[in-house]
Amino acid sequence: MKARKFVVGGVAAAAALIGGGVAWATWTASGSGTGSALAYTAQTVTLNAVALNSSSASLFPGGPAGNVYFTVTNPNPYPIKITNIAWGTPTSANPSACANSVISVDAGAPTSGFNITVAANGTSAAVQVNSVLDLSSSATDACQGNAFNVPLTVTGQQLP
Repeated sequence: MKARKFVVGGVAAAAALIGGGVAWATWTASGSGTGSALAYTAQTVTLNAVALNSSSASLFPGGPAGNVYFTVTNPNPYPIKITNIAWGTPTSANPSACANSVISVDAGAPTSGFNITVAANGTSAAVQVNSVLDLSSSATDACQGNAFNVPLTVTGQQLP
């Protein structure tokens, strides 16, 4: 009788295991389709003049070409490198005292070969470009301490 109970119990256990295995079976699934992606649209960088103090003054009538200072703000999610600068027509911050006609871009002002890097979503430190602006020898005393603004356009590329 003991042997019979053991056989019946073993058969019941085997049936439970087999039935349990079927209960845990899963269906497979597959399919195909498409995904999408969108290329980022590059945002324009912003250039801002740096507020200067008298220790940064480099212009005097008839002297060598003076320096220009600015920062670059990069709103893009990748770093950039500025390699070229195009200089516009400079103006006096106070043309009634110091005429616009006394300031000009030097013929030898640098326009290429720059390596100004700006982090993703960042702003550069102050950039100093030497030998850009000429102050005419006809500039009057009213031009002392006067600020001058020069429009500039930069070009460059994304860094890896």
